[in-house]
Formats: sequence, C-alpha cells, structure tokens
Amino acid sequence: MRPFGVCAVCLAVLPLSRPYLSAPTPQLSMQLPGLIIGGGIAGLTTALALQRRGLAVTVCESAPEIKPLGAGIWMAPNAMQVFHRLGIADKINAGGVPLRNIQVVDARMQPIMRTDQERVRQRFGYTTTAIRRARLQETLLAELAPGTVLLAKTLASFTQHEQGVTVHFTDGSVLQAGYLVAADGIHSAVRGVLFPGARFASTGHIVWRGISPVRLRPEFQQSIMEAWAHGVRFGFSEIADGVVDWFVGEYAPGVTSYPQGLKNHLLDLFRDFAYPITTILEAADEARIIRNEITDFDPIPSWSQGKVCLIGDAAHASTPYMGQGGCQAVEDAFALAQCLEQEATVEQAFAAMQRLRRAKALHIVRTSRLMGKVGYLQHAPAALRNFIIRTTPSFIIEQQFRRVYQLNF
Repeated sequence: MRPFGVCAVCLAVLPLSRPYLSAPTPQLSMQLPGLIIGGGIAGLTTALALQRRGLAVTVCESAPEIKPLGAGIWMAPNAMQVFHRLGIADKINAGGVPLRNIQVVDARMQPIMRTDQERVRQRFGYTTTAIRRARLQETLLAELAPGTVLLAKTLASFTQHEQGVTVHFTDGSVLQAGYLVAADGIHSAVRGVLFPGARFASTGHIVWRGISPVRLRPEFQQSIMEAWAHGVRFGFSEIADGVVDWFVGEYAPGVTSYPQGLKNHLLDLFRDFAYPITTILEAADEARIIRNEITDFDPIPSWSQGKVCLIGDAAHASTPYMGQGGCQAVEDAFALAQCLEQEATVEQAFAAMQRLRRAKALHIVRTSRLMGKVGYLQHAPAALRNFIIRTTPSFIIEQQFRRVYQLNF
C-alpha cells in the first residue's frame, strides 16, 4: 500500500479514451528494442504500454524470481484511467476492491473529512481501487508477451552510442538496446550515474505496513480510513473480502528496536483509538510487518540524458502522504510510450514526456512534503487543523482531487 493517500484532499477533467492501439512510427520501429531496468509497477506498466503500440521491449529485473511480496497499494482514478486505456482496468478492479468512500478521521473514528467516491466515479469513470501489490504485478505480467521479463539481471554499467545503449549486467551478459528506461526506484542505480548529486531529504518518520485477516463491520468496508491523532497515523482498507491492508506512521528517528516487541509497541501507540484499529493490529503477523523509512529527494534538473530516461520513483520520488507514488509511475509509463510513438527520435520523445509530466509530478512531491507535516500535528494545532478541514466547502476539496486525478495526455 502506498499510505496516506487521503491527505491529498487537505489542500477540467478529460473523458476516458478507449484502449489505444496503433502502429509504431517508422523511426522507432527500425531501432533496436527498448530496455527497461526494473520489474515493478513502473517497469511493467511501461512495457505493457509499449507493447500495446507494437514496440518491442525487454524488462530486466534483478530479483531471481518475482515473489508475492509487499502489502497493498491504492490505485487512484488517474492510474485507473491509464489502465482503462491499456484495456486492463476491469481486471484490476476484479483483483482488488473498488472503494466507495475515503475518510480522514480522529481517534474516535469521527470524520474530519469524507469524500463521495460515487461522484468521483461519475466524473472520472473510476474510483480508487485497493489491491495487493503482488496481485497488481501479476495482472501486469499476464498481459505481457512471453519472454518480456528477464530475471536475475542486475545492472552493472551502461554506455550510450549512436545506435542506442549497451548495457552490462553483473552476470557477465550484455544487451544492446535502442534506448534505456530506468524504472529502478528511489535508489536508482541509473540515476546515480546520470545525476549523482541528488539530495535525499530524511523526515525521521517510519511507516509500518501489514496485512491482517479481519472481517470489518459493514460501515468500514469498501473504504479507506486514515486516523490522525496524538501525533501518529493509522490507515486501512480492504484489499479482498476479509483481508485488510494497513499502515502506521510515526515519528521515530533512530529507533530500530522495541524491547517489548514491535506489535506491542504499535498496540500501545493506538490503545486509545476506537474500533477497528487495535482489532486490525492484533490480527497482524508480526513477522510479516514491513518497515520503511520515509524520504524523498529534491527535484533533479532533467529526467533524461541522451537515450536514457528515468521514470517513477527514479525520477521524482515523493513521500507517501498523498498515496500517489505508484499512480504517478503509471502516468509516466503511458506518457512515455505515447511520446516514443509520436516523436521522431528517442531524445525528442524523452523531452516531450518530461514536458507532459514534470509539473504534476513535482506538485505531488511538494504537496506530499507539506501533508507529511500536517498529519502529525498534536494538541491545539491539530484541533485547529481538524476544524479547518471540517469547515472547508466540499467544492474546494473536489477541486484538489481533480488536479490530481486529471490526465493531460
């Protein structure tokens, strides 16, 4: 799960297109196939978008096998519109839980903010879908041509030349490609070569993620709920019938161990919160709880250099407080494939993609940093925050949603 997605609300919709298929441009079809580094959501979506356009591509993943790892993720309407264009939105909805409302609540589970996802669906065609990250990955893999993904391929180095890019791997193999797409995450090895001066911004916040076998009361089903109180955050949603994906956010710089056990620590943080938070935590398997330190990096000057391009977290990683990390990667993937089809050269395509995507991606980075501060407020500042959000007219909240959910390509 990409946590804290509801926080975006504290701050001209395009119609859905049909799944888009067309012949590749002569310029790109005559080049060597593309090569993608990274077999996560960004890399697999990019490969699918390229193949839908008849463009050859290979994905290289460093893991020796693709395992069902991770917790859940929220695919917001902007990502779902992309999946619609790729012809797989219905499969993703079938594999997850389309949500009917999103709420920020207090410790008593009383609403601070609530959105009507039916109105969102009417405007954008989709609501947010909560799904296991592994299930989403499986859905994308099943749509790719056989042999698209190569496993146990760890990047060692790459060189650019007139014909494209030569890529060396740690197993001694070498691949030639017309262009290279880096979808290798926030600690991108490719970005480290192209833009070694990227500055990370540590927050001191820790996010714990897990999945619990819990059947929620009806009023909590098909919903994202995020509780803000006492300087901590707890969010949860169903990702399947009787399965709840959850996260905890706390400020804990330098803390790496808990003498009474992690699960007891988390239960202690939320002992004063109403149902179902402690019920969800009690059902969790402590050994499967995932720890992430929250960070991002300052915007880099460009997402590409020559025939090499960065996408997703490799290009513009954000903190998770808007729940848009995976969604922005999905937008990048479709926009990149579209530009590679339409532009005369790889370099022109990469520049066009950045023009389409940079302003929105950086808006997410900056706004998410702000929401990382707002959600952890305590005492009088928290009371003032809650009052302001509760009294904000709904049309203003909806305007903020539209800016995030609208596509410009």
